[in-house]
Amino acid sequence: MNRTLSDSQVEHEAKRHEDARKSARQIDPVTVEHPNMTIADAYAIQKAWLALEVAEGADLRGHKIGLTSRAMQMSMNIDEPDFGYLLDYMFHESGCQLVASSYCDPKIEVELAFVIGDHLTGENVTADDVLRATEAVVPAIELIDARSYRRHPVTGATRSVRDTISDNAADAGVILGDVRV
Repeated sequence: MNRTLSDSQVEHEAKRHEDARKSARQIDPVTVEHPNMTIADAYAIQKAWLALEVAEGADLRGHKIGLTSRAMQMSMNIDEPDFGYLLDYMFHESGCQLVASSYCDPKIEVELAFVIGDHLTGENVTADDVLRATEAVVPAIELIDARSYRRHPVTGATRSVRDTISDNAADAGVILGDVRV
């Protein structure tokens, strides 16, 4: 899929998301300003946002996969999972206390986290490849956050999957459990 946003528009949207994260104040979804943006644009924004955070000293530690169930894909009008990144500051210890006001619209989801021991690369990674590379599976609580409004306060429009992907797949962190299997 082709991009419709210029590099400067992508950079601007990445910066808006980073500012929303830092201030814990929600912003308009990207599709309010760019209704015809593509999924490729959304991932470009996410990638630019990652670059901003890495430039400020964050370390990439993992990835999040979302929309893995067919029901959730249908609700978001997409036919494949989405993904986001996990940086070092996003990992929290079991038993930690988080401050809700540090986030825009925090929610939690119960998940399983795959701790990957061997590096996986390429476009043709299979489920079997992931299982072979898995060091352990641990219970996890995903901290999700909507830096852009889920429902716009003026128009009432709900954000699209393009907005969610731009928003790092709504990922804000993970609390890993202590049991490793």
